[in-house]
Amino acid sequence: MIDFSSTLPGLSGLPSADPVASGRLSVAALLDHLQHALVVLDVEGRVVGHNHCAREMLELPLTLLQKQPLIDDVVRWQIKRGDLRGDAQRLVERVWYHLRRVQETGQPHIYTYTTAGGRTLQGTTIAVPGGGWVRTYVDVTRHAQAANFLRESEERFRSLTELSADWYWEWDAEGRYTRLEGRLIRETSTAEMFLGRCAWDVPALNRPTAREWRPLIEAFEQRRVFRRFEIQRRLQDGRVVWFSISGMPVYDAQGRFAGYRGVGRDVTRRKADQATIERLAFYDSLTGLYNRRSFQDKLTQAQAASARSGQWAALCFIDLDNFKDINDAFGHGVGDQLLQTVAKRLREAVREEDTIARLGGDEFVVLLEDLDREEEQAAWRAQHVAEKIRVALERPVTVDGHEVQSTPSIGITVFRGRSDAVEDILGRADLAMYHSKAAGRNAVRFFDPAMQEAVLARATLQRELRHGLRDGELRLYGQPIVDDKAQVVGYEALLRWQHPLRGMVSPAEFIPVAEQSGLILPMGQWVLRQACAHLAAWARDPQRTHWTMAVNLSARQLRQPDFVQSVQTALAETGANPSRLKLELTESLLLHDVEDTIVKMAALSAMGVQFALDDFGTGYSSLAYLKRLPLDQLKIDRTFVRDILDDPNDAAIARTILQLANSLELSVVAEGVETVAQFETLRAMGCRLFQGYHFGRPTAL
Repeated sequence: MIDFSSTLPGLSGLPSADPVASGRLSVAALLDHLQHALVVLDVEGRVVGHNHCAREMLELPLTLLQKQPLIDDVVRWQIKRGDLRGDAQRLVERVWYHLRRVQETGQPHIYTYTTAGGRTLQGTTIAVPGGGWVRTYVDVTRHAQAANFLRESEERFRSLTELSADWYWEWDAEGRYTRLEGRLIRETSTAEMFLGRCAWDVPALNRPTAREWRPLIEAFEQRRVFRRFEIQRRLQDGRVVWFSISGMPVYDAQGRFAGYRGVGRDVTRRKADQATIERLAFYDSLTGLYNRRSFQDKLTQAQAASARSGQWAALCFIDLDNFKDINDAFGHGVGDQLLQTVAKRLREAVREEDTIARLGGDEFVVLLEDLDREEEQAAWRAQHVAEKIRVALERPVTVDGHEVQSTPSIGITVFRGRSDAVEDILGRADLAMYHSKAAGRNAVRFFDPAMQEAVLARATLQRELRHGLRDGELRLYGQPIVDDKAQVVGYEALLRWQHPLRGMVSPAEFIPVAEQSGLILPMGQWVLRQACAHLAAWARDPQRTHWTMAVNLSARQLRQPDFVQSVQTALAETGANPSRLKLELTESLLLHDVEDTIVKMAALSAMGVQFALDDFGTGYSSLAYLKRLPLDQLKIDRTFVRDILDDPNDAAIARTILQLANSLELSVVAEGVETVAQFETLRAMGCRLFQGYHFGRPTAL
């Protein structure tokens, strides 16, 4: 063993190498017990000291070390044994470079190499005060092997994810993505969309609802494994893909929840295949409409929905007239294109929620749901849609330069609930379709003759009403509105129809038809203009200049985008004073799009137009909305006035309405006043405006 105390000036203060000195181990003995190799170099780079571990770990012969060789010889020996690889002279120069560098900077130099025996050593060179160096070596073979194993494992994992369509992901304890790896992730730059965000916070296609996300969120909150959760995404390159993810919770060494890890997969192709299978199974391949099988399922579902809602539904059975002749004359290619055009026109003619199917050949069906709770009204609506379909399909079609036309024969049956079998409903509609063909084709017929008669009567009334509007058969009547002294202060405009053959037609008969057909819009505008014209005329008469004119509004009128402009136009064209015009709304109008109604009312109120709420107390007005509406007047419905003398409840309601109106600074008109007693009772309650047969019946203005 070499005596370290005599080798280097920096070590001169160490005890001798005697194994026992004053009961203590010598420095040399202590160093021999180290698990690290230690080699001391003097200022010339000679090996002047080493411990036992150095000979074993570096596998250097003792004879070499006893000669106190230069570091050059040690390097060459290691090259010869294969511990170091490369040009000897260059390696020696590198060693001396690092030795000098350590001497100059005072910073240790750390390096690693593998011996010929396969051990991995980590060496450290430090400068010794006074000159020379100490080099230590640690056997890090185990650590190197573990690191190599981890590196190889990571490389295997990465190579698999690169080759696979799947990818790997991790979430933190908050559900945020912290890691995403895989070929698809890299190729599409998808990681940018997800990292640092929860899956349910990343925008997905068609904005999935909270209900659709709920299974994934619940699994996360309950720390459950989830499998094959699917969601549709639009990638940054514009592609739309379906992703499926599966994951399991992860816990740290202390058992604390640390997040999730799992795999993802692109299932776009599988989804497309499923869609193809579904299309083949449930849709007609030529037109893309439902086929007979799927339509029967839809019809069954419609029966169940009808049973729950109480709404009537209808089935329209459509057969193309002379379709066989077109096929024979022009070929099946032209016939197929005609059928595709028919399908397109059917989609355009009905609502998006209505169901259309091709049963086969030239037979189509249309299912109309939620028509009405009243059978006759539902039948009327079904007939209106069927007529719209007939007009759409009777138009000629140009195919490959040939103009072809195949008019439709349409049969209708209405149903509600599950009392009828699906085949019975189809059979009735089919039979009605044959009645249509028997009637001359290109027609619409109902299965029930009585229903057919009622629908035809209503269709006739609609046609005649349209002609009446065109030919000036409408008349404006008015019923007086009086004050508490029974003096006339204005009129309510009432529409009447003087039919050339039927005579005076009741509004209860033609107003619903006008509402359904849309004729209420031109009729309402006609009434508005006539009312304004009378206001302008009254303004020139000192006895009537203060009179007002009340005009009832329909829901269709109020919902028109140009409603405000239409009122402004009527006032401007007639020169009527806006403050004398009073527009009456019913409470039912306030059930839909209240905000839009308030905006329109405010615009007209700013001009001076007044607003009254008709039939107050019979609907469902919210007092919150009532406070916001720019109202001037409430009208007590006639149902409360009729029994006001005999029914304490009606009297209490009338009194409450008057008190409420007084609090809101609104005037009140009592409708349906027919007796002196009713008039006196209401006047005693504080009512100041009245309307009813007691003061005058409607007369022509």
